[in-house]
Amino acid sequence: MKLLNDNKGYITGILIMVMIIPIMFLLITIIEQENHYINKTVENIQDNKLTIVTNDFQREIPLLTRKSMNNLTLSVIINRKPLVNATEELITDINYKLKEKEVFYEKNMGCIISCNVTDIKTSKTNPFQLEVSYKIDSKFREDSNISQGKKIYVELVDDEYPVYDPFAILKADTALSNDIVYYNQITQLENSGVYDNAISGCVIKPCPYTNYEEHGNNNTTILNCINNHYYHESHDGLCIFCRLENKTSCLDYGIETFVIPTGIVEKAPVSIDHVLLNDTEGQYMGQVHILDNNTILYLDNGHKNKYGL
Repeated sequence: MKLLNDNKGYITGILIMVMIIPIMFLLITIIEQENHYINKTVENIQDNKLTIVTNDFQREIPLLTRKSMNNLTLSVIINRKPLVNATEELITDINYKLKEKEVFYEKNMGCIISCNVTDIKTSKTNPFQLEVSYKIDSKFREDSNISQGKKIYVELVDDEYPVYDPFAILKADTALSNDIVYYNQITQLENSGVYDNAISGCVIKPCPYTNYEEHGNNNTTILNCINNHYYHESHDGLCIFCRLENKTSCLDYGIETFVIPTGIVEKAPVSIDHVLLNDTEGQYMGQVHILDNNTILYLDNGHKNKYGL
C-alpha cells in the first residue's frame, strides 16, 4: 500500500512538472517578447527624437544661407571690391555658421551633427532662388544615426536679411543712400549724359507683376514697379553671383532692373542695368518712352515688348 502511494506521488510530481515546464517556457517567451517590444519602443522613441532634432537643424539652413548672402553682398558694396569666387565664399561662410550650430545642438540636445554645404547655384527656373546642396550626418549613439544628402531651394528675398545688388556700385561712379544708387557718371556713349544723377535700387526684390506685359496696362503699374526698384527675370541679365564678381555676361538665368535717367533726348542707351552698365561693348540704344513729367525710360523694341510698353 505504501509503495502504491509512493508511486502515485512520484507520478503526480512528474505530471506537475510536465504541466509546469510549458508554462515556464510560455512565460519566458512572453517576457522575451515584452523585453523586445520595450527595447524596440525605446529605439523607436530615440530614432523619432533623432529625426525631429535633425529636421530642426535642417530648418536652420535656409535662414543661415540668407544671413550669409546678406553679409556677403553688403560687404562687397561697402568695400567696392568684387569677389573672385562668390560661390565658394558663400559656401565657406554658411559652413562656418553651421559649425556654430553643431556645437549648440551637441551641448544643448546631446545630438552630434555634421553638416556641410557642398554646392550652391542659382535655380535654373527662378533666379530669385538659390539651389543649395548639402550633406548631413546626425546621431545620439553609435547604433542610431541619420545620413542624408539633400537639395533645397532658398529664396533670396528676406526683409530681415536683404540681399544687396553690387552691380552698379562696381560698374559706375555712384553713391549709395537709403538703399538707392545715385549715378554720377556712366561710361561715355552717345547721349550718356542723360544718366547723370540717374537712380536705381540695390536691394533685390522680385517684381510682383509676374506677367511682365502687365506693366504696360497703365502708368500706375509701371510707375509702381519703377518707384519700388523691383527686379525681373531675364535670360540676358546677370545672376547674383556674376554681379558679385563684376562680370558683364552670364550663362545662368539672371535678373535685371530699370535705371531711371534724368534727361530727355530722342535716343540714349537702354535703361536696363545689364545693358547700360555693360563695359564690353554690350550697350545699345533705345527710344525715349515718357511715363510722366518726372519719369522716362529708354527702351529697345525687345524690352518694350517684354514689359508691354
